[in-house]
Amino acid sequence: MGMPAATAAETVALECDYRHGDSRLVRQRSQIVLLGYEMNSQEEIATVMRCSRHTVLRTLQLYRQGGCSALRTALRSKSSGQRTDLAWQKALAEAMRLGPQACGVPRPTWTAPLLAEYLAKKTDVVVGEHTVRRGLALLGYVCRRPTWTVRHKAEEQPDYGPKELGSRRS
Repeated sequence: MGMPAATAAETVALECDYRHGDSRLVRQRSQIVLLGYEMNSQEEIATVMRCSRHTVLRTLQLYRQGGCSALRTALRSKSSGQRTDLAWQKALAEAMRLGPQACGVPRPTWTAPLLAEYLAKKTDVVVGEHTVRRGLALLGYVCRRPTWTVRHKAEEQPDYGPKELGSRRS
């Protein structure tokens, strides 16, 4: 399978990580490497470990490149989308300041999907509505359904007093 013979020190380190590793991932990776020295194919290891052959392949490549210490590092997930940058944040802030009608969107208020679509056209950065909501939170905005109040009607009444602390009256 292309695994060079393990030294005694490597075997001891792998055994230690397999039995006492900090996380399940370290223990699993160590066991995969140990099985790599004993078994003939990655398919056999995947069957014994009940994981995909791709997991075995990645783990063995990690070990070949960096030894036992490489097994302890977390794999970085590849981001599927682009990250927002300062220009995107500025465009978001400007859109919130101007409002949708001033930006050419025929709506009275912004929604997260509308903002995502508008910003994709303006900045060429395509993001989902969850990213837009995070961006709005950084700017101090909240994008959710409006609540209807009749406070303006109540304030017109001569006997209306401001609400007291702890009052449930809106």
